[in-house]
Amino acid sequence: MSILGGLSGNTSSSSSSTSSSSNSVSNSSSSSSSSSAVSASVQSEYNTFLTLLTTELQNQDPTSPLDTNQFTSQLVAFSALEQNLQTNSLLQQLVTSQSQGQVNGALGYLGHTVQATGDSFTLDGSSSDSQTLSYSLASTAKTAVMNVINSSGTTVRQLTVDTGAGAQSETFDGNDSSGDPLPAGTYTFQVQATDATGTAVVATTYETGEVTGIDTTNGVVNLHLGSITVPASNVVQVIS
Repeated sequence: MSILGGLSGNTSSSSSSTSSSSNSVSNSSSSSSSSSAVSASVQSEYNTFLTLLTTELQNQDPTSPLDTNQFTSQLVAFSALEQNLQTNSLLQQLVTSQSQGQVNGALGYLGHTVQATGDSFTLDGSSSDSQTLSYSLASTAKTAVMNVINSSGTTVRQLTVDTGAGAQSETFDGNDSSGDPLPAGTYTFQVQATDATGTAVVATTYETGEVTGIDTTNGVVNLHLGSITVPASNVVQVIS
């Protein structure tokens, strides 16, 4: 469910934030409606159980009253159902509160450029389009290559990149291995590195962009970096 669309420059950040806050309330209301539906279902079962129990008491044979053990067992079951109903209600309140807190926290990213773990980027198909692709190596490597992959899973370009430990970046000119501009679209990249013994070095890739909107899907708060979507929990730093 989308909470905010795009931002259009700094001049509209104030109105966009207002819209975001309003829409986040809408998201909360939707979550509350879902929670209410679940609670209503449990409440219905609770009421049905109570009706059956009272009807049983009203219609029992005075000369042959309900067995004490059986009646006690039913009361215990009734008490357990009541406790489960209360527990469910409290859990739903907790989940709703936590989700709302995550949305409110993500609103602070709007209009800022962030870096998050991920491997996607977009190209506009022009000959002048270039992207700065960031990654980090857990330790110094002897060799390291970056593979650029299209939406079909085909590697369209391989670059030899820096082997130093820590944060690194590579400027990709947007061309394929033949030097022709790649079509507009979304691409991914991977970094493969090995040390002097041939052992793989752990490489982490990052996505960077301005946060233009947020949404929640299945309880996960996502940030929109242009056309790229990343979970808010993947953010590692706010660049500007």
